[in-house]
Amino acid sequence: MGDDKVKLRRYEDDLNVGGLGVVILGAWSVLKVLMYTIMEDKNTINLEEIAKEDRAIAVGIFIVIIALTLLMVLLIFKIHLYIGMNASKAARGEPYKKGYYTAAIILLVISVLGMFTYIEAIKDLDNIDTTIASFLVDLTTIYILWIVVSSTRKIRELKLLHKQE
Repeated sequence: MGDDKVKLRRYEDDLNVGGLGVVILGAWSVLKVLMYTIMEDKNTINLEEIAKEDRAIAVGIFIVIIALTLLMVLLIFKIHLYIGMNASKAARGEPYKKGYYTAAIILLVISVLGMFTYIEAIKDLDNIDTTIASFLVDLTTIYILWIVVSSTRKIRELKLLHKQE
């Protein structure tokens, strides 16, 4: 009984820290998308090369691309915020939305599948330093999401065990 309380407290602490980590890494994801967009932008549209009659269309397309990028960034951060804040609330015993667990599993699977993109990126030796840094951050994200998922599962098991006793 006492051992279970210690385990429960440890898993709740892990869940709380993991939830905060998900929020912080969500902010990093936003920053990464923005950096990628800015770095790739210099290679896309050059208004001087576009005929004057087509510039309005090019500007409109550019504005739509920026709006879609910002929408995607907000969605990414909102998902991370939802998972992280609800995980922290669950760890502290406050009311929370149970969907964070499912969202964390989905984001974990997407993150693991996203690691396969590094196979091609690692071949670009000119940008190997940024590739390795991004790889390590993504591994950290996977680890934090795994902590959230496994801690939630273990907390639920321990609480269910105590209800049965």
